[in-house]
Formats: sequence, structure tokens, C-alpha cells
Amino acid sequence: MYTLEQGLVDLINAQRAEAEEFSKQPGCFMGMMPSATDLEYWESRVPSGTLKEYNRIELEESVYYAVADAYSKGYARSMRLDVWTDEELQVELDAAVAMIQMQQEAQCS
Repeated sequence: MYTLEQGLVDLINAQRAEAEEFSKQPGCFMGMMPSATDLEYWESRVPSGTLKEYNRIELEESVYYAVADAYSKGYARSMRLDVWTDEELQVELDAAVAMIQMQQEAQCS
């Protein structure tokens, strides 16, 4: 039977509570993760049910989208991020975010 690691359940519940609280403000909305009890969703999203795997998936996706925004989707698709270390991914994410910020600053000047 599929189960979620307690650390991942805690993260999900904390994000949902933050979203609910933020959304109480007039004109404010924050998307919410699916409930930790929605095991069908979480099994497809995080097959192992661990916080470690969830964090890795989030890091790979963050790098993919930042690189796609900074450079191109084709380049992002070609990177084989699944074989990179977490440290390599973080360095690439920081570089892509810096490039995006430089591009935005150049457009504003």
C-alpha cells in the first residue's frame, strides 16, 4: 500500500495552511497542493512517497523551467537533468535565474 513519508505530509499540510491563510486576505489567492490524503495523485507525482524524492523532482523541474525561460525549451529538454547531482542542478538554477534577471533589467533600461 502506498504511503507518504511524514516529512512530505508535513510539507504538504504546511503549504496548504499557508495558502488558506493567504487567501483569506481580500483579493488574494494562492494555489494549493493536493491534500496529503489524495494518494492517487501523490503516487503518480512522487512514486516513493519520500520528501527527498519530492525535493529532487521540484529541483529538476525548477531548473528545466528556468533554463527554458533564460535560453530555450529545446536546450532545457536536451539537458538530461536526471543524471545531474543536486549541487550541479542548484548551480545551473542559480545561473539561469541570474540570466533571467539580467534579461529583465536590460528590457527595463
